Amino acid sequence: MQLKEIAMNSKNRNERAVAANNITNQYVALDLAKNVKDRAIRLIAANKIEDENLLWDAAENSNFYDVRSFAYERLGENNKSIAEVVINEKKSEHVTEIFNKVEDEETLKDIAINAKDKKYRKEALEKIHDEEILSDLIFNANDKVIRKNAVLKDSLTNEDTLKKIAMTDSDSEVRIAAINKISNEDKLVEIAKEEDNAKVRNIIFEKITDKELQKNIALNSGKSDVRLDMVKIIDDEDVLSQIVLNDEDSVVRSEAIKKIDDDEILIKVAKTDSDRFTRQTAVKKITDSNQLVGIALNDDDPFVRSHAVSNPNITSEDDFVKIAVNTDYEDIALEAMNHIDSEDAYVKILHEAKLESVRKDTLDNIDDLKVLVEIILANKDLEFSLKALNKIDNEEVIIKIYEQNIHEDINVRCISKIRSQKQLTDILQSDKSWRVREACVKKIVSIKVLKDVSLNDENEYVRNVAKNRIKSLK
Repeated sequence: MQLKEIAMNSKNRNERAVAANNITNQYVALDLAKNVKDRAIRLIAANKIEDENLLWDAAENSNFYDVRSFAYERLGENNKSIAEVVINEKKSEHVTEIFNKVEDEETLKDIAINAKDKKYRKEALEKIHDEEILSDLIFNANDKVIRKNAVLKDSLTNEDTLKKIAMTDSDSEVRIAAINKISNEDKLVEIAKEEDNAKVRNIIFEKITDKELQKNIALNSGKSDVRLDMVKIIDDEDVLSQIVLNDEDSVVRSEAIKKIDDDEILIKVAKTDSDRFTRQTAVKKITDSNQLVGIALNDDDPFVRSHAVSNPNITSEDDFVKIAVNTDYEDIALEAMNHIDSEDAYVKILHEAKLESVRKDTLDNIDDLKVLVEIILANKDLEFSLKALNKIDNEEVIIKIYEQNIHEDINVRCISKIRSQKQLTDILQSDKSWRVREACVKKIVSIKVLKDVSLNDENEYVRNVAKNRIKSLK
């Protein structure tokens, strides 16, 4: 043990060397060969090892490549000895000279996988042709360039191996290189089902021409992105229908529905799909106007309803009236009314619409005097009645409305539209509402009448309005 301590720790290098050279214990020599940092000392120790098993231990487990190389050389494993040097040293004339002597492909594989200098990795690969060794190299090398170039070697042809590479390699370019060498479409399908990279998938899809295999991917891949890409390729409407009715991913279903023209499928999707975006896509393509009306009235999504109303396959004004009358949503009614021209249709909506706000929205499109008068006489909503009154210019009708004494505000509005001075004077002299009399005063031009009001009206405010009116007329 004293010799070991001197060999490891003495500050005098000669003492360390002498101590190492005098060691006879094989295990101590092995320990020094595996662990001592001083190159000279560890090689002296390695030279003291005679037991073959201990030499193998040094060759396989020493922390230092020079010991491993020396041990392999003593064991007669010249290729492995050379490999340790080539793997661990930078490219040089000396290393290149010994590298060029290597013909053993297992050794070359070790260099191609582990050499620190990429030039040796590359040159080692160029000398390998055995398919099994290439395969083992690909699954163990960290260098993606080496893996890709190994895949590209002409001698690597086994499609099961290529499939495994395509499904397991971390680098997309390596996977693509493997895929490009596979001709069996069944294998390509298996790869495509699991591939996450869109670029790689597209390359696979370009190689798959069998329609049944395309269908298999679209229906059975566990990855939604894969199914989505395949939907963009497939044109078989039966397959697309299966996808749109059964796929669990709404984006896949929505993409599939774009390629379907069968009204039966479109209607089923529009009525039952849980995803509003898929329903929106479907409803845009439906041609059955009755179904569109039903969807416009019943779907719980505002955009689905809107797409149904705006679908150009609804052409009948009666359908738009039906929507406006029965909808629970004002925006849908307004959208439907944008497609209505006839006044009769608006009158129907006025009388029958479920929503009061929709009934009021009809007024801008109604000019029928009888209908306007009916609105005012019914006076279900004062503001609505006043808007209807604003549309009437027939003075005789206005006077008759006034005479019905429906509401003070309506009477005042009537006065504002009456031009007859006689009629205004008669109302001024007889109406009990000071607001109505005030409205009359503001329109009367007779100074005599106004003086009478300014002196005799029972309401001081009306008297003052009359006085101001006289001043303005003088």
